[in-house]
Amino acid sequence: MSDSPPKNPLAIKCPMDRCKCVVFQGKAATLVQRKLRERLPAIGSNLFKSPEIPEVVKRMMTTPKPDEKPKDDYYWMVTDIMAFDNVGVSHTKDGIKYLSCADCDLAPIGYHDTETTADSKKEYLIAIDRVAYKQQ
Repeated sequence: MSDSPPKNPLAIKCPMDRCKCVVFQGKAATLVQRKLRERLPAIGSNLFKSPEIPEVVKRMMTTPKPDEKPKDDYYWMVTDIMAFDNVGVSHTKDGIKYLSCADCDLAPIGYHDTETTADSKKEYLIAIDRVAYKQQ
């Protein structure tokens, strides 16, 4: 059994039904837990409903006791912006660049914290519960 962090088993796409934008292909990102300084801003409820996280992804996550809330959130992480098939990046606000769907601009689906990552350790994080999953 490998000790390397799990990779996304499915392609990741925009969660909007009418948008077919692929954010990145399967096996492109690593599952990590991170604590954002502030919660990601909400996406308009009339545009977005949280997609179901597939069982294969749920099994990858280690969770505390059922009555405990994890201290950090789960994200798909890449260290190179070129690993994305499609992603939009906002201007920096308070040290955070928000990531969006490159086709329909639905945002935020993730973030890049410019203040806590050195140039050699950049992390681009996509929230696992703000994207849709599809078979390749």
